[in-house]
Amino acid sequence: PMRMPHADRASSPAAGHGTEPPAAGDVSCSPTWAQPSRTTASVFVACNGSSEIVEIDLRDWALVRRIAAGPGVYNLGTTRDGKLIATNRRDQSVSVFDTQSGKELARVRTRRTVVHGVAVSPDDRYAFISVEGVAAEPGTVEVLDLTSLTIVAAVDVGPQAGGIDVLSVVDSR
Repeated sequence: PMRMPHADRASSPAAGHGTEPPAAGDVSCSPTWAQPSRTTASVFVACNGSSEIVEIDLRDWALVRRIAAGPGVYNLGTTRDGKLIATNRRDQSVSVFDTQSGKELARVRTRRTVVHGVAVSPDDRYAFISVEGVAAEPGTVEVLDLTSLTIVAAVDVGPQAGGIDVLSVVDSR
């Protein structure tokens, strides 16, 4: 595909911030997120430019493997039971991978276009996905059930819904 000059991309409602495809032949990583593995022996890195996730061994600082991901993989989250959740910025979707095999278990479409952040609930049951609004659209938080691998709820929030986190409250009584 032809790459638009910077000024033209900026005028597009969803342009920039990892939504534009890389130039033909560009396989550079363009990292957008790093997520420790559940064992913390390695880290997963979202390579937006090359649409892959790389796993890096932290002891030797060596490449362990490359996992083919969705177009424009952007942010990552992990569960204690070995799932890796990835937002796909150029695909309006979220992928769920098995960390042991690297196999994509599901790719789930989102309601809105510009997928951004992911946060996993403390019980590993749900992934909360932030999706930015485009133009007059509000942002959205979509709830992905990690058992059924389906979107089970969505709520509109303010525009430009970016990063997201889940706070676990502990009762100290």
